[in-house]
Amino acid sequence: MPHYLARGAGSEARSARGRATVSGESMRITYLGHAGLRVDGEDLRLLMDPWLSERGAFQAAWFQFPANSHLSRPALLDSDYVTVSHEHLDHMDLSVLSGLGASTTVLIPRYPGSNFRNRLSAAGIRNVQEVPAWSRYPLNERGDWLAFIPEQSPMCHDAAVLVRAGAASLLHCNDARLTAGQARRAVAECGGHVDVLALQMSSATWHPICYEYPPAQIAEISAAKRAAKFKAAGRLASVVRPGLTVPFAGPMCFLDPEIRRHNRWLKAPGLFPDQKQAVDYLRPRLRGQQVALWLPGDMFDPLSGRHVADSLWRDFDFSDCDEYLDAYARARRPEIEAVRSAFPEPGADLRDAFVEHFRRLGELSPYFLERIDMTVRFEVTGAVEGRWDVDLRPEGVRVDLKGRASRPEYRFRLDSRWLAPIVFGQIGWEDLLLSMRFSAWRNPDIYNDYLVGLLKHAEPDALACVEAYERGRTADEKVVVESAGVRYQVSRYCPHAGEDLAMSSTIADGVIRCLGHNLEFDLATGSCLNARCDPLATRTLGPVPRASIDSPELEAFLCRQQMGSLARRALGRPTRARPMFRCRNRGRAWRRGSRESARALAAGAWMSWSRYCSSDCRFRSCSSSRSPQA
Repeated sequence: MPHYLARGAGSEARSARGRATVSGESMRITYLGHAGLRVDGEDLRLLMDPWLSERGAFQAAWFQFPANSHLSRPALLDSDYVTVSHEHLDHMDLSVLSGLGASTTVLIPRYPGSNFRNRLSAAGIRNVQEVPAWSRYPLNERGDWLAFIPEQSPMCHDAAVLVRAGAASLLHCNDARLTAGQARRAVAECGGHVDVLALQMSSATWHPICYEYPPAQIAEISAAKRAAKFKAAGRLASVVRPGLTVPFAGPMCFLDPEIRRHNRWLKAPGLFPDQKQAVDYLRPRLRGQQVALWLPGDMFDPLSGRHVADSLWRDFDFSDCDEYLDAYARARRPEIEAVRSAFPEPGADLRDAFVEHFRRLGELSPYFLERIDMTVRFEVTGAVEGRWDVDLRPEGVRVDLKGRASRPEYRFRLDSRWLAPIVFGQIGWEDLLLSMRFSAWRNPDIYNDYLVGLLKHAEPDALACVEAYERGRTADEKVVVESAGVRYQVSRYCPHAGEDLAMSSTIADGVIRCLGHNLEFDLATGSCLNARCDPLATRTLGPVPRASIDSPELEAFLCRQQMGSLARRALGRPTRARPMFRCRNRGRAWRRGSRESARALAAGAWMSWSRYCSSDCRFRSCSSSRSPQA
């Protein structure tokens, strides 16, 4: 067994470091692997989303990569507070939480619905406090605090955590997809600077690798999703501009022989890039920013910049990990078998329980049923077999255990061993989906967020909150975009989860792609092309007129908005000595583009600027400070 898989490796040194005190205005961050961090301050001992279980997560489907069991020591886990961002089992490690001391407080975000609270309570976790979004929770008497930042849409129960300890700050993003506006607010909450940004860059999705696509199509979709994830993460880091960016919160690896094939997606251009691949992407793109690769046990002081690497990893290499994964799988074989034995083969009562399970789901939200409006087929294998159709319609839910639907739109194929714990209430649907122990098919090939939302939330308050959010949102704020020489006025925010399209989107061939969840919208019609979602509000403004590039109106606009010498120089106009205004959203194109690209940008964007870029700027992507151009 390689030394870095040995459970007791280096434990004495790490235990001593875990007990060491921290003085002064800084914090010491210890990386625990995956999304886990320990933060120590002068009067602070904080654990954040620790996942250390040797049984992995999601029915022994996921395991930490690389392994971090050498950190599972009492001294390192001794803490005053533990944050748990959401109920995914690679963040909510019940084996760690159940072993905490009686004085340790578990802090969780306040989500709509009680599922998260109830799972902790059922596991015997008692000292739990829910913290409202953006509320500063005091950690000690010296003024240290933390705040949860949930995703904007209540469909997604994920949250980042902002920590301020002494003069140092940390934005721990977990799996949350923060909007540019949320990121800017987080920076402002810390006084204008974040020292460390811990950022997820590996996906955690079962699409497309569990779908019955041809191999070439799976590879193509995976590469596109990877590219979108990287681009979104890079843009967020550009908005925050931290002292240090650290990719983390993935990837996982797969050690059960049943699903070890998924490890091929750890390699480029796969869905689950390791930290080295993420670092290699970010470093050349985040100019003037530091990017670091941390391994479990590494420590970092944000104010001094001192990084102490755990010597355990002295000969570990992400680029050559096949032998490591083989040894890791052998080492975890007993744990995998123990988990499998904890989920025995079900009996014939599974059929009736399945019917009752979907009957209850059908009573929770007419709004969701209206937006699902399809038949889902479950092809069940193993000890209990069958072809079971679930018809989810606005008028209600009907289950046919004979599978007589002529045209099901969705199909899941799974072993009854893993279906049984869902319908009997031991695990949730998302635990199964994230385990990737199933295959899926859909026709048409359109993602239905409401089907997944109903299955994963399965709680009336959470579903009602999604309905209220979606019915109450407006598309008042607009931006003007250009594709193939045509201008379109579109809603600034994605109708799916509220992502800021001014910052987190790409445009090509008449399609705008939201980088938050990879939804694509036709710019001409607004219809969503790859998911069931409300349309994007859009209006065609017509082709980009060449005359407008040198028009008096554009000249007046530039003068009125005081865009400064850089914009005027790009247009071949006389410059002022001291520019007075800069739009951060569009400014990057002005800075790096040629004269031609700047002219095209001006022609396509000046209408939206004239509305928002003013002294009382409503366009959140802009800086209304009157500082000189960089």
